[in-house]
Amino acid sequence: MTMTSSTALAAIALYFTAAGLMARELRRGRTGKRAALLLLGVGAVVCHVAGLWPRLVTPDGIQLGLFPVLSLVGATGAALVILSCFWRPLEWISVLVFPLSALTVPPALWIQAGETASSLNHGLGAHVLLSILAYAVFAVAAAHALLMHVQHRQLKEGHIRGVMRVMPPVQVMEIMLFEMIWLGMVLLVAAIATGFVYVDDLFAQHLVHKTVLSLVALVVYGVLLGGRHLFGWRARTAVRMTLAGFALLVLAFFGSQLVLEYILERGA
Repeated sequence: MTMTSSTALAAIALYFTAAGLMARELRRGRTGKRAALLLLGVGAVVCHVAGLWPRLVTPDGIQLGLFPVLSLVGATGAALVILSCFWRPLEWISVLVFPLSALTVPPALWIQAGETASSLNHGLGAHVLLSILAYAVFAVAAAHALLMHVQHRQLKEGHIRGVMRVMPPVQVMEIMLFEMIWLGMVLLVAAIATGFVYVDDLFAQHLVHKTVLSLVALVVYGVLLGGRHLFGWRARTAVRMTLAGFALLVLAFFGSQLVLEYILERGA
């Protein structure tokens, strides 16, 4: 077993151990063992990045294929959850985010795709980094929105059960969701702006559809934030538009990349 495989398996084990620990605490109606959760989470992210690095950074350049980037977004999302725990009570969302991050590890390391390596200058490097950060923030926001949906449905039924009993109140959940969306918006605007500045030919690099879908997602999130400010849009509308915007972002990169790397490559 190579070092890359060992660290990848360690990352998967740590992710699931941390998520299992938090799930057990939530079932008991508490959110204790915060230090242990954070320690396991940090270990998982470090092992994840260590295992992914040789696959992502090669002598020929940076691999920007579907699975390596998906895995990098997973690691970034897990890291954001850990960092957010220092100023917001987001430990409980690790139950959903950590297993999803773990599932991005195997395909990135062990599935070979029709991807190509790229040599990035500083401008394109900044564009890629901002894009990955934006995807990760919106992915965590989407997971948060799904849990808000469950919480809202249980409130309507008049019976809070399971892990929902220890989640923050709906008002606090909404505040955290919109904080994530604001952060994601800033990152996405910066990513799109650097893309327009540093990408030479959108058509030649198959980036037109990605740019258009990203701009549509940006409009969706912008409308949501405007509706929140002007009309007081709340839980149900926020959840739906958050998930709709994230679906557009998934199509913008991952959907189009799947077509380019697998369908068109194999059909060529």
